[in-house]
Amino acid sequence: MKEVSDTIIFLGRFHPVLVHLPIGFIFLAGLMELLSCFSKKNHKVLKTGIYIALIAGGFGALLSALMGYLISQQGGYDDKTLFWHQWLGIALALLSFLGWGIKSNRLSFRFLKSRAIIVLLVVLMFITGHLGGNLTHGSDYLTAYAPNFVKKILGYEASYPLIIPKSLDSVRVFDHLIQPILNAKCVQCHGENKVNGGLKLSSIESISKGGEGGAVIVKGQPYESELLLRCTLPQEHKKFMPPKGTPLSFSEMKLLEWWILQGASTDMKLTTTIVPTEIHQFLMRDFGVDTKTKPFYDRIQVPPIEEDLLLEFSNVGWKATRLSVNHQLLNVKLFSDSLSIKHLEVLQKAKDHVFCLDLSGIRTLTDDMVKVVVQLPHITHLKVEKTGIKDSGVKLLVGLQHLEVLNLYGTSVTNESLMAISDIPSLKRVYLWNTKVTPESIVNFHELNPKIEVIGIEYDHQIKD
Repeated sequence: MKEVSDTIIFLGRFHPVLVHLPIGFIFLAGLMELLSCFSKKNHKVLKTGIYIALIAGGFGALLSALMGYLISQQGGYDDKTLFWHQWLGIALALLSFLGWGIKSNRLSFRFLKSRAIIVLLVVLMFITGHLGGNLTHGSDYLTAYAPNFVKKILGYEASYPLIIPKSLDSVRVFDHLIQPILNAKCVQCHGENKVNGGLKLSSIESISKGGEGGAVIVKGQPYESELLLRCTLPQEHKKFMPPKGTPLSFSEMKLLEWWILQGASTDMKLTTTIVPTEIHQFLMRDFGVDTKTKPFYDRIQVPPIEEDLLLEFSNVGWKATRLSVNHQLLNVKLFSDSLSIKHLEVLQKAKDHVFCLDLSGIRTLTDDMVKVVVQLPHITHLKVEKTGIKDSGVKLLVGLQHLEVLNLYGTSVTNESLMAISDIPSLKRVYLWNTKVTPESIVNFHELNPKIEVIGIEYDHQIKD
């Protein structure tokens, strides 16, 4: 990479701002030229507007080309594409001035008409702009989002097959994303059957060994890593990889860059690392992987619940409603002040479907009853406010591995319960109004468990103090 001053780079980065000036003026000139074909009455007015737009477009293109030259000095661009983008931009400026001269009658050529020049300018503008897009966004920036039938028409290869686990927690960056890219683009020359340069890219172990030239990955430094650098060279360069076939797309190179930047670990999971917005978009578009963590109820699959069982719930005093039309999980509430064996038997029949359980007001709630509740594996919301639950019962709730919200309002639980619920890994919120838990314990609990929101008036006062 060339050593250039910050001033040159600073000025050069005005290129994307200025480049829209000639685009707008030339497009306007083309539009007015088209209108002049159908409006003889306004021909003179349009003619004046056209040559003003052309000279403005010429100066805009010239200034844009200058800024583009400055930014190109920092390097990192494909040489061939840069060459054509640069000279076509200069040609655009010169042609605009020529068109202005002819349109304003300052120049005259027997076989050269301003209308032909304007048509050529519009075509040239699209070509130059497309090359600029290739430089900044990669050669696939237009086709990346195209439907598959469009890609086939244009001759692009179909996406390579991927086996992505349905559970986001199971997606390993190297195994499920990076290795498939290498298999599709690199292993034909660096695999088990053919080992160019002593380098095999068919597994993380062989990649770590490197090749005849040494290591190909420098962890945390993607642009010191030959594995990525070879893919970013100009295609006519003798060291460009892959030398034949389809090159890595822009998104594939960015994904490889991100993986190396994160340490090039084979154990890295999508759920254990920060995924930048750009990478998230690539994963969604090219791999169908949504890195945004979905709620637990969206990640689990349960069989449809039978209508007879819902009727049985209703007959014994439960109100059971589905979470939504598309979800078979149940929101269950007991309309009684006592919990009987019959209630619990029906609850156990649908244990995999219970998502939210409301036992509010059951003063006779015992530890044995809580043991039945703990057998409901998919509970995320549990309401036991104003019940007879004790500290010993709260300790049993540690068995609910997906519990997110726990309402203990109006119960006799103490500091002992507060310490117990810290062992529930999924807990996000707990209600402790009118309990025997002390304000000091709540403050200490919050310091140790900042991700768990504690709702309690005494706690609020302590935080303000």
